Amino acid sequence: VVDDQEIVRMGLRSVIGRDPEIIIVGEAGTLADAVSEAVRLKPDVILLDVRLPDGSGIGICRVILELSPQTRILFLSSYLDDDAEIAAMVEGARGYLLKEESAAKLIRSIKAVAQGQSVWTR
Repeated sequence: VVDDQEIVRMGLRSVIGRDPEIIIVGEAGTLADAVSEAVRLKPDVILLDVRLPDGSGIGICRVILELSPQTRILFLSSYLDDDAEIAAMVEGARGYLLKEESAAKLIRSIKAVAQGQSVWTR
């Protein structure tokens, strides 16, 4: 789970952690930490915020995928942004969701991405 706001990470852990099929292995609040944790933990899925204080999650997507090729990235954003969604797709992400989605949809989407499917807002 990568988001710059600790309270958002806590909420995501709480919601996602209710599902016994999903294990949260780590979290990060910056892109730099996201890259190092991706390399160290090699997660199946990274739930990645689009905007972080040290840059764009979309800009680091390709780097994470090159360093941890088995990892799939699902973006989670507060903003519906067609350009960002298209850029995420081009950079190799498997999905883009809005933070306003239901907990059930978020969990379904994480599982779908883990199984190699794609999940997009449109």
